[in-house]
Amino acid sequence: MVKSLKIKIVLSLSLLILMLMAAGIMSILDFRKIGDSVDIVLKNNYQSIESAKKMLDAVEREDSGILLWMLGNKDSGIKTVLSSDSIIRKAIVDMEKNITETDEARYVIAVRDEYEQYQSSVKKILENGRSIEESELVYDTETDSLFFKTKEAIDKLMALNQDQMYRQAGIVKEQSRRAMMPAIISIAAAIIFALLLYFFIRIYFIRPVRQLIDSVKEYYPEKGRLDAGMVSKDEFKQLEEELNQLIYRLRRTKNSI
Repeated sequence: MVKSLKIKIVLSLSLLILMLMAAGIMSILDFRKIGDSVDIVLKNNYQSIESAKKMLDAVEREDSGILLWMLGNKDSGIKTVLSSDSIIRKAIVDMEKNITETDEARYVIAVRDEYEQYQSSVKKILENGRSIEESELVYDTETDSLFFKTKEAIDKLMALNQDQMYRQAGIVKEQSRRAMMPAIISIAAAIIFALLLYFFIRIYFIRPVRQLIDSVKEYYPEKGRLDAGMVSKDEFKQLEEELNQLIYRLRRTKNSI
């Protein structure tokens, strides 16, 4: 049994501090975990969205290059088509390396397949020896529809990653709420502990002081010893013993006079 009041106070306050520290550490770890996971997911989704935007811009420029070629500006048209094709193929490779969502691989494959069909149609238009009229016929009957199918496939892939970003925002909100639970529980526990601490102080501090006060008020010399009814062996018990020693010394001094 702890006999020192100082140790009793330190132990009671240390327990409260440990509870608050534990809750704080748990909350910090939870928030750090949330932050790391969110950073990875959002970074990957953002990269996929940016790649999709580059592809949309490039495929539209490629279509413009075809129109330039059919209008007679063949050098500029071919240059635009080739540069756009390079950008699109690089973007597809980047997206294949950055697959993080469910079914995203299927969407990337769909983009690649649609673009390959579109690119094959583009090559038909740019073939040597084909007349402008023949190229326009290929464009109107085949290339134009494949162009829109390619754009639609890219849009679906971009929408997949955008939807995931919105879902991730909801998940972050929920995880943040959960991360706050340790702190809330800690506060509730701290309140309960404070009440218990008050009870502890009342039993081990206030009541002994009142017992000493009452015993001093009721003391008279014929009684001999001062009995405050202390059952603990802490400083209050020592104070009771010292008061009795003081009474003994005073009585002995009085008797010797």
